[in-house]
Order: sequence, then structure tokens, then C-alpha cells
Amino acid sequence: MRTGREIDVVPAGEDDLRHTAELHVTELPHGLFPRLGDGFVRRWHGAHLASPHGVLLVATRGDEVVGFVLGTTDRPANVSWIIGHHRRELVMAALGSLVTRPGVAAGFVRTRGLRYLRRLFGRSAAPARVAGQGGVPEADFASIAVLEAVVVAPGARGEGIGTALVEALLRVVAAAGAERTELVTKAGAAGAAGFYERAGWHRVGGHVDRDGDEVLTFRIDPRFVRAR
Repeated sequence: MRTGREIDVVPAGEDDLRHTAELHVTELPHGLFPRLGDGFVRRWHGAHLASPHGVLLVATRGDEVVGFVLGTTDRPANVSWIIGHHRRELVMAALGSLVTRPGVAAGFVRTRGLRYLRRLFGRSAAPARVAGQGGVPEADFASIAVLEAVVVAPGARGEGIGTALVEALLRVVAAAGAERTELVTKAGAAGAAGFYERAGWHRVGGHVDRDGDEVLTFRIDPRFVRAR
């Protein structure tokens, strides 16, 4: 897919992971994973790249990665696949990061530690939760795709690249058979609610996340994304 000014949106490759991780940590530092650093995020993106349920697309200008979108075609299946195939790699990378980041480690133990231990080392992986659904397991719903992150490099903003990345993700999701896609963004100026509303997403909920920030949940039917 091609947008203006010679920007291509294509599936990511292994060589792109360093760039997508750097963009994620620098430009979208919200939540636990970016605070674990480039090394962990690179492995997290790589797990999505390997997963049959993961999606990682990049926007490129020549050889330069100027944006990416990360998501899933089926979030519960993706979580289960990554735990089954990349658990050790991700746990070791996270522990290495936490050892050198005592402040992040303390916050992790306080807000997420027990939940992650149960998911990673329980007899069966606990189903992921639908954002904004009051903690209802995702397995109780039809297949739900999730847009996890979209980032455009500062020097490439204002060219429609974010829109192109999101629409490309939705086409992948629709082709996989998912009938709805969800995302979570921060409320207020720190988030991107206006961007998603203008793109046709509908707000379906909100809550305070584990870091104490108000976040909003949006949903769209990916089958009706406009063609480019």
C-alpha cells in the first residue's frame, strides 16, 4: 500500500524490529512494556511477528521506518500462543530489565505482579480481558482483534501515515475474519481519542488503568474500513 510522499505500508521484517522498538519506547512510553526498554519491546514485537495471530506493519520512506502499527487478529489466541512459544525469552528479558530499573520493578510488583504470575505460570493461561468490559473474559465473546499501538515518527507526522497504518491493520484483521477491533487510549490530551473518533471508531467504555490513568476503549467493525 502507498500513501503520499513515497510512503509504503508493508508487513514488518526482522530487520525492522530495532526501529519499531525504538519508536515505541520513545514516542509511546505508556504502560509497563515500554518502561522495560528497547530490548524487551524488540522481543515483544518479534513475538507478534512470529505469531499467527499477531500483526506488525511498518510505514517506510525508502529504507527508513517512519511508523508502525502493532496488533492482533485474535487477542486471546495471540496471548496463548506467545506464552506457549516465547514465555521463557520474554520472562528473562523482563527480569533483566527490572533488575536494572528498581523503580519500575517496585511498580510492577505493586500493580501487576500477581496477575502476571498467574497468567504465566498457572496450570492454564488465564484469558485476557476485554478493555472496558468490566473484566469479562475475552473468551466469552466472538473473536476480538486489538490495535495495541500505532506510532509515527515526529518528522513524518501530518502526512496521513497514522491513518494509513490503522486502515492497513483493519484490512488484515477483516481478512482474518474478526468482526470487531478494540483499542485503549488515554483520556485527554495524552491520548488520541479525537483521531480515532474522526476515523469512525466508537467509544464503548472507560476505566482507570493499573497506573492510575483514565483510559478510554474504542471499537470498530474492521469489515467496513474504507478502501484506499
